[in-house]
Amino acid sequence: MAEKKDRAGGSTDERPNRRGTTSAVLAGALIGALAGLAGSTLAYFEAKDTHRAESAARRADIRRAAYVDLSASTDRYVQQATQMLNVSLDPAKSAEDRRRQFEDKYAPANTDLSRAYTTVRLVTTRDGRRDLEKVGALSARVGKLATDRYDRGAAGVDAKKAGVEFTEAVERQLAALQTFLDRVAGEAL
Repeated sequence: MAEKKDRAGGSTDERPNRRGTTSAVLAGALIGALAGLAGSTLAYFEAKDTHRAESAARRADIRRAAYVDLSASTDRYVQQATQMLNVSLDPAKSAEDRRRQFEDKYAPANTDLSRAYTTVRLVTTRDGRRDLEKVGALSARVGKLATDRYDRGAAGVDAKKAGVEFTEAVERQLAALQTFLDRVAGEAL
């Protein structure tokens, strides 16, 4: 009868083996779960880093395009401002010539520069905005000098003096733009 009791309740040797097997299975499941969690965490951080790098690359592309547009718009603006001043200082040009130059060429170039300037202001860094303010102020000075004689024409104006003052203002504007572009070059590369 002792044999039946051992068989019915199981042997005492089998119980520790079952407990050991159960413990090993639970330990394996825990290790697998921890490995899965670690793998998921690693994948999350890699995806986050990739997303951050892609976002930085997109910002750099946007800034680069805005800076190129500002540079090109500034060049067009300077050309049209120069023509506006030349037409205004030419005694042979009429009020209609000045109006046509202003409306057809200077004003669109001024609008393009304003658009480009605003775009750069929105996408550049805080330090870039400080430098950009100087470019904007100098551009406004160039515009004032170019259009100051729009209504009056060349009468009573020292054309040579006005030309020198305008040229100096343009040089300061372009130098400020170059300084700005040099400082922000690292943002766009």
